[in-house]
Amino acid sequence: MSDPHALLFALDERPPPGKSLTAAVAHLLAIVGGIATAPLIIARGLNLDVGQTTYLVAAAFTVSGIATFVQVYRFGHLGSGLLSVQGTSFAFVGVFIYAGLQLQADHTNAEVVGILLGTSAAGGIFTMAASFVLQRLSTIITLNVAGIVIFLLGLSLVQVAFANLNAAASQAAGMQSMMVWVQAGVVVACIAFLSSRNNPWVKLSSICAGLMLGVAFAFATGGLDRSLPELTRGVALLQLAPFPLGFDPIVFLLLLPIFLVTITESIGDLTATSLLSGCSVQGNSYWQRIRGGVMADGFNTTLAAMFGTFPNTTFSQNNGVIRLTGVASRYVGMILAGLLVLLGSVPLVSAVFQVLPGGVLHGATGLMFAMIMFAGLRILRAQPDLRRTMTMLVICTAGALALTQSGRVSGAAGVDLPDYVLILTNFPVATGAVLAMLWELLAPARAQPAELS
Repeated sequence: MSDPHALLFALDERPPPGKSLTAAVAHLLAIVGGIATAPLIIARGLNLDVGQTTYLVAAAFTVSGIATFVQVYRFGHLGSGLLSVQGTSFAFVGVFIYAGLQLQADHTNAEVVGILLGTSAAGGIFTMAASFVLQRLSTIITLNVAGIVIFLLGLSLVQVAFANLNAAASQAAGMQSMMVWVQAGVVVACIAFLSSRNNPWVKLSSICAGLMLGVAFAFATGGLDRSLPELTRGVALLQLAPFPLGFDPIVFLLLLPIFLVTITESIGDLTATSLLSGCSVQGNSYWQRIRGGVMADGFNTTLAAMFGTFPNTTFSQNNGVIRLTGVASRYVGMILAGLLVLLGSVPLVSAVFQVLPGGVLHGATGLMFAMIMFAGLRILRAQPDLRRTMTMLVICTAGALALTQSGRVSGAAGVDLPDYVLILTNFPVATGAVLAMLWELLAPARAQPAELS
């Protein structure tokens, strides 16, 4: 599919309305679950009320639509001009829940969300600035660093999903407590089975199908709350700064390595989209396209924060949709943008996601988080010096996890570490990223000897 002649509709071709809508719906099916569940997990993790949660989910859809339009339309240097779909990033779920729980000691829930959003807006501005030095960043964020951080992200998110599952089971009464785990098992088994099928359409719809089967199972076993939230009427509209925006330097330090890694991921995703679209992946035009795409990631993240939802990034699964449909037309992205805005404007859509049973939601996301962890491992296994890479992984992971115990160790030794140090060291993704970057800077990999022909 990297051959432009194999495409049914190339980048700047306009498919007929029916085919455009069909392709747009295919993209929508691949991302709708991810866009909604990321803010939903954060909202539940921070114990936000129904109104706040409804707004976060609705805004996630609407902003993803606007962000996708910015990315595919390309305003000057802003945007890639490719059929590159934007959505709420899962990479920030763990750090937002962790940081938010720390902030709740001194702030209301609305203030906590505002601080998280304001700080992520600063991260978006950082991403826009970084788009001008992408080639230099590769000396800091190597594939080894990216793989280790992605692995640690997945690991920390799996822990979040398991903790949420355990909490949902403990809150259920009687046999329903056991049924929470059964729901999770049904969803995981369904998604795993469908995603392993040869039919690409089945693969793409596996997450949505798993969620639907889980809801049906919960309904049949009495584990589904059928009362929708009250906020289901009218039209949901974006609000400018619905939460009081703030900034916290410690939260920014926690977010920084994740922003760096998502930049690296976006470069890979945009490169893959360029190949599938028949565009060159070298030279000045390529780097202008990549720079515009990463700049749009940062702009859209800042835009998301201003309108009250979480960071946006380029979704990789949509490359599979392009490969499957043979449609790389960016006009499809514009239709998809409209569909996302439409979903966000209907409060009932957000309400439906809110009544997902705990076993269904956390079972599905737990599997997706495990896939993130294994994606990091795949990156690492592809490196030429596998022994060095695996040594880095083991030592950086062990070091990051050991640092989470720094508070206990210092307390036992009679030393009180500052709160900001404890916050930083208790989040292994950030410390693991720093350890991996230091390793690459202080002990760079040796050049591989040329192979004999």
